[in-house]
Amino acid sequence: MSASVVVDHVPSLPPPGTRLVVAVGSNAAPSVLRRKLGHLDAAGLLHLRRVRVANITVGHSAHVAVRGYIPAAPVRTAHGTWETVAAWQSPLQTEALDLTEPNYDRRTVNTHDHPLILGDPRLPHDGPATPDEFDIYVSRHGVLADPATGTPLPFGSQARVVGWLDQHLHDPGLQGSTPQVCARLATPDHAARITGLIKDAGLARPGWPVDARGGVA
Repeated sequence: MSASVVVDHVPSLPPPGTRLVVAVGSNAAPSVLRRKLGHLDAAGLLHLRRVRVANITVGHSAHVAVRGYIPAAPVRTAHGTWETVAAWQSPLQTEALDLTEPNYDRRTVNTHDHPLILGDPRLPHDGPATPDEFDIYVSRHGVLADPATGTPLPFGSQARVVGWLDQHLHDPGLQGSTPQVCARLATPDHAARITGLIKDAGLARPGWPVDARGGVA
């Protein structure tokens, strides 16, 4: 059974027993959530909301995904606003989504440090009161960043990020058209090798700081 997707266009209360999970990258696409959660039957209804959240931006995770591309990852910042989609997820849905994200850790973030507005960003008063916290998936590998300054590479096209990696790594596996490179990196050996080179070259930095206990700083 395919999961249904409900995008709330009017103010509404979250379904009972759910948590708000802010999407990064492909998880913001309803089609991706259908694929990942479509095996759930009665719990397969997805309630999505447009959101605007502060002090978070998006970069690239410092690893090669199983399909051969460099995926998105959130970066904690001290300024700026980011617009995306969030889902009110049941515990069953959240557990299922966790299993599809082996390279990410789900972290709980408070809305004091990262103010969040539910609803269409063009309509600031659209939506119910914001929750005290939300969840977000943070890359275990860190994010791509300039090795000299530590500035994270802003999220962009695969052609752009592959070109950036080629400039820094000068590896034959990164040469050719973007489809050719992604097809090459979709093999486990190439993906692991490039991921290792990224770390060895100092191109990764933490996207999200943690405290001494491993929690969100």
